[in-house]
Amino acid sequence: MTAAVPGARLRRTWPQRLLIAFNILLIVGCLTAAGGLGWFYWRFGQLPRIALGEILNPEPEDPGDPRNILLVGSDTRAFVEGGQDAESFGDTGIVGGERADTIIVVRVDPRSETAAMLSFPRDLRVEIAGRDRRTRINEAFAGGGADGAQRLIATIQNNFGIPVHHYAQIDFAGFRGLVNAVGGVELYFPAPASDTVTGLDVPTAGCVELSGDQALAFVRSRHYRYLEDGRWKTDPRGDIGRIERQQDFIQRAIREALSKDLLNPRKMIDLVDVAIDNVTIDDNLSARDIVRLGRRFRSLSPERVQMYSLPVDNINVGGASMLGLRVEEAQPIFDVFRGIDPNAQPVQPSSIRVRVLNGTGVGGQAGQGTRALSQLGFNTTSPGDGERTEQTTIRFGPGQGAKAQLLARYLVGGARLVSDPSLEALDAVLTTGGDYDGVLEIPKPPEEAPPVPEEEATATTAPPAEGAEPPPPEPQC
Repeated sequence: MTAAVPGARLRRTWPQRLLIAFNILLIVGCLTAAGGLGWFYWRFGQLPRIALGEILNPEPEDPGDPRNILLVGSDTRAFVEGGQDAESFGDTGIVGGERADTIIVVRVDPRSETAAMLSFPRDLRVEIAGRDRRTRINEAFAGGGADGAQRLIATIQNNFGIPVHHYAQIDFAGFRGLVNAVGGVELYFPAPASDTVTGLDVPTAGCVELSGDQALAFVRSRHYRYLEDGRWKTDPRGDIGRIERQQDFIQRAIREALSKDLLNPRKMIDLVDVAIDNVTIDDNLSARDIVRLGRRFRSLSPERVQMYSLPVDNINVGGASMLGLRVEEAQPIFDVFRGIDPNAQPVQPSSIRVRVLNGTGVGGQAGQGTRALSQLGFNTTSPGDGERTEQTTIRFGPGQGAKAQLLARYLVGGARLVSDPSLEALDAVLTTGGDYDGVLEIPKPPEEAPPVPEEEATATTAPPAEGAEPPPPEPQC
């Protein structure tokens, strides 16, 4: 069982630019709620629209009720005018047509000021609406336009029971422009990284500020490599690994956008201009809706955006590589977007974002642990090195105790749980210790889960085991 996606063809998925675009609209709505509404309504009216008819679910009557927005990343090259863009993307003569590179459902809950995001791998095998066949989900969008959007919406609603209230679409240039408009995004790299296909080149570990072009190289990376124990290692998970890196990028991008002076009129105009040039929305989404959401989301924070990825396995259908959904395991995730209380559902590995750090010095241990957890459906990020320790430790973020307990149940030797309020982009950080002995395929029973320590609810790092140093806090750029 593996989450890797085979095949050498470059696939470019872009969830981060879509959520940035959506949050830019929320931010602008918030800023204009107190003034400048006339200007905002005028500019918002210039956004390209797409008529989707009755395929969309009706907007909730109460502005505080949750709603789902389908975000689609189009791979159209219509913006390419030669030069460097043609070298990076290929023009319409080389890469014609329009396909869905990224498919994401974002559920926003204005009343609780929270959001949830679910990424659909483009190779996920589903029943295509209106067509008597099962194939990759991105083929539902073939040809783009209103027909492609309607078919994709119907496919999601029919296969997963997720209602779609609004639709937004953005192209490659939109992501680059949005990153540049907020002044770049700082991202932590636990190890040197590269991708010779996209041009990603991060020679040293640490915090690196990515401009629009640099961010493109990172989020496009399908052949991501990282340096571990003096050797370059390739992430074998394909699109699944890329989705996980992109989700980390999203949370940090939101933090970057909200931490900067967006009240500056010049920046606000730049953000809106980028949206006007690169974002298409359904004809039912009004400026008034955005302003209402902006008023509700005045204090949006990255840790209140919950990321989900689907549990999948590699399958082969008629010689074509696709991804098969683990249907039963995926239901609690779908329930979040169906409006069913997620607290009433058991925690699933696919909802847990975890990073593995090597706390023993044993060569390749963090990488092996990461791959094992990924194969079990955990949402993993790139491994790294931690401080030496004798006791395996799981640090978990605010409200993530149940996730830390499930993670510990998958460890042969168990782990000590420590609350860490500083964790924001991750749910948990696993630091291997001298007692680490690998990962179980089937978790231990719930009664064997370690307790969530109440007395350490405000601790930021684990108390050191005897003769050992505490693990380092999760880096925050």
